Amino acid sequence: MSVSVTDTIVAISTPPGRGGLGVIRISGPQARAVAEAILTFPNTASWQPRHGRMAHLADRDGHVVDQVIATFFEKPHSYTAEDTVEVSCHGAPVVLRFAV
Repeated sequence: MSVSVTDTIVAISTPPGRGGLGVIRISGPQARAVAEAILTFPNTASWQPRHGRMAHLADRDGHVVDQVIATFFEKPHSYTAEDTVEVSCHGAPVVLRFAV
């Protein structure tokens, strides 16, 4: 597998195992587009850096799997210095794997 520095990467950011909360990090030039493809937002508010937005993580049929908070970090003011969306969800391993 070849990874380019211009790729957008999606990964579980919390350690393996059960926990109350888990974090999925989406980092790269298409971070917001990827987040918008996997999440549905109950309101039409636009992305604002460092502000969380309530959203639903849904399956392909539109069934809600989890209620989440998505936070956008605009480059270079993120952990990776790229556009990043952090999705905070319930920490069950099945939810985290589903999101990725």
